[in-house]
Amino acid sequence: MHEDPLTELALRLSTFRAQRGLQVGGLTQRSELSRTTVSQALNGRRVPSVATLVALAKALRTDVEPLLALRQEAIHRPDGEAGAVFDDREGPGWLLRDVRDPFDLEVHRAIDVSGDDGASTLPVLPVYVERAHDALLRASVLGALEGRSALVTLIGGSSTGKSRACWEALQLLPDEWRLWHPIEPSHADAMLAGLPEVGPCTVLWLNEVQQYLLTSDRSVGEQIAAGLRELLRTPGRGPILALATTHPEDWARLTAASAAPHDGCPQIRALLTEVGVRARVPDQFVCDPAALEEAAQADPRVAEASAVAMEGRLTQYLAGVPALLERVEHATVMARCLVIAAVQLRRLGHGPMLPSHALKATAASLASDHEWDEHASPAWFESALEYLSAPCRGVPGPLSPVRPRAGTAPPDQPLYQLSDYLFEIGCYEFRHDCPPTSFWVAALQHARTDKDQAALARSAYERGRVRVSASVSDGTDLLGLYDRGSAYLLGQEADRARAKNALATIDEQRASGELQRDAVLSYFYRRHEAHHLDQLGEHERAAVVWRKLAEEGHRYAFVHVGRHHRELGQRTEAERWFRLGAETGEDDAMQGLVFLLAEDGLFDEAAEWTERIARSGRGDVCAYSRLAYRYEQAGDLTQAKIYFRKAIDVGLVDCYQDLIRLQYQEGDIKGAHRLYTESIEAGETSGPMMRAEKHREHAEADKLAFTARDHGRTMEPLRQLLLHRLQQPDTVELGSALARRALDAGEAFIVKAVASELSAAGHHHAVQVLQRIFDEVDESVDQWGEQG
Repeated sequence: MHEDPLTELALRLSTFRAQRGLQVGGLTQRSELSRTTVSQALNGRRVPSVATLVALAKALRTDVEPLLALRQEAIHRPDGEAGAVFDDREGPGWLLRDVRDPFDLEVHRAIDVSGDDGASTLPVLPVYVERAHDALLRASVLGALEGRSALVTLIGGSSTGKSRACWEALQLLPDEWRLWHPIEPSHADAMLAGLPEVGPCTVLWLNEVQQYLLTSDRSVGEQIAAGLRELLRTPGRGPILALATTHPEDWARLTAASAAPHDGCPQIRALLTEVGVRARVPDQFVCDPAALEEAAQADPRVAEASAVAMEGRLTQYLAGVPALLERVEHATVMARCLVIAAVQLRRLGHGPMLPSHALKATAASLASDHEWDEHASPAWFESALEYLSAPCRGVPGPLSPVRPRAGTAPPDQPLYQLSDYLFEIGCYEFRHDCPPTSFWVAALQHARTDKDQAALARSAYERGRVRVSASVSDGTDLLGLYDRGSAYLLGQEADRARAKNALATIDEQRASGELQRDAVLSYFYRRHEAHHLDQLGEHERAAVVWRKLAEEGHRYAFVHVGRHHRELGQRTEAERWFRLGAETGEDDAMQGLVFLLAEDGLFDEAAEWTERIARSGRGDVCAYSRLAYRYEQAGDLTQAKIYFRKAIDVGLVDCYQDLIRLQYQEGDIKGAHRLYTESIEAGETSGPMMRAEKHREHAEADKLAFTARDHGRTMEPLRQLLLHRLQQPDTVELGSALARRALDAGEAFIVKAVASELSAAGHHHAVQVLQRIFDEVDESVDQWGEQG
């Protein structure tokens, strides 16, 4: 061992720098490190991080291994001999040597098997038995120790051992690494605030990663994903090890490419599927039998789980799941209402911290009159909470009290957290359910934070409960559900009246001089002016406004000017304006240009722009399918199939039906059958759904319509079945029932889109049916609002 390894390390680095003829500034530039980091490594007063040494060795063109060996000697010198300080930048999180409690990181507690006296000498966690996914975690940890940043996502159901596996991976890292678990004031807010400050040798603990990425404001999740991508790929900031967990259904939502234009999450998909690696954690505990037997001999908890757990669900048994289910099964009527209320609050958008006032009010709203009269004693809430919060064989009960962390202000009312496993079961059981109006009023009134309230309001809106949503929101009506008649039926008089009123308001603002004083306000009003002029059919006046906005450099205006010239048949001018917009990166302008290029047979350039659209910030993967249709119209089925397959590969599973159709068209029956099987496995159920509908197996068709939706794949089967039923006189009643079910499941956007299609096709009776459904689901809101 060197007498002073840190001094030796600094001396070697300085010698290499001198031999290469580099000044500190030149070394800083080559290594892409900060000047401070390089200087500290050269002066020998701080132990540099692994990433720093890797970057310096690369810049100095020398072997990094001897440098890392000296670093290890400096780290492990006896106390008092080295006077060195680690390069553990004051970034967010704690040093790993201070992270000792796995339950602070949401690892599940294990069942208690102590004797009657309650004494137990067992460690807090059962003996660990490795499974297949542990190899991936170990490889990523070793890679991080060698300077390579990584994101690992474990995908599995609740209580399958995901967090415990990540905890075990932490034990392989040196004590001077940091761990950051961003949760306060919310997962997303904490991540956005702290991400720029994360330094090298940090573990990001992203348990339930959907809480960071599936935000009520989609742009926030995209911003976080983009920040994580940048962190993981920037050499000077690594190594970073991000450990994430999520459930299969959330993984599907996180990585699905939506069929709707501009409706996907490209940054999130790229982070999880291109940057990160992942492993499935199965429900059944599959491992080396000898290792499991050895663990059972060493730990009675593992022995009991091995002997008693059904279907190999050892981790679920260890987490007390059977005891939890038994506790709920034997609960009183009002205690069960309390559990259901907690599930519904969480499922519909409320955060994990559930206030007692919200639980009490929403549980009361779910009890029937008979149940309330018979079972709601004066102390029903306290009694139910006591029963549900008591531990189950040593693990937390169905509703466990939240204890504030040290140094944080106590909440103004008790907070409770629902068991993860019960939440997972409840999300599935109630996935097509919509609570009564009284529940929504109570939930919105007692939500813990403004964000919780906004998320609940959004869920109400997505279920057609527009007025109850507007009672706490800004009143924005994205679907046009307030204006039932004008939104669905023949006339557009109400729309015209609104457009005229809006134009009158804009004229007043212009006359007052307000628009001239505020450039942002001026742009906002002029854009709306052009839109309303288009609504009124005054396209020439609208085009003048759009052209002025385009000349000022507003990207979206190029699209409207291009469309105006295209509608007039002025293709050269249309292409010019679309190309100007496309060169600014405007997706719709690029798509307009692709349309014209394909019409002119210039498919090579059309394909280049299509790739740019699909890979742009908004990631409009539908561009692939649109180009495929253009190729098909031109008779080039080979290229059409290539682009339909591209669309499928990025998640647009609806295009399987187009591929199957082309296979049949070319006489490849076997290929069509193979694709048909593949499409069902991918969640595209349109084919079997319509076959069931044709044979009047309506319940089966309903089930298949929701299958893809429930797995986060596509809305197309549901939309297709709704349209089919509502256009047939003998199935309108079935269609209305399906529409009601779709609303209760949160798909008001789909129902509204179907209504628009039916209106355009002249199916006015079906539109009136949907209008009545929207009226029914929103009824009685005013009276409940007064009571609230």
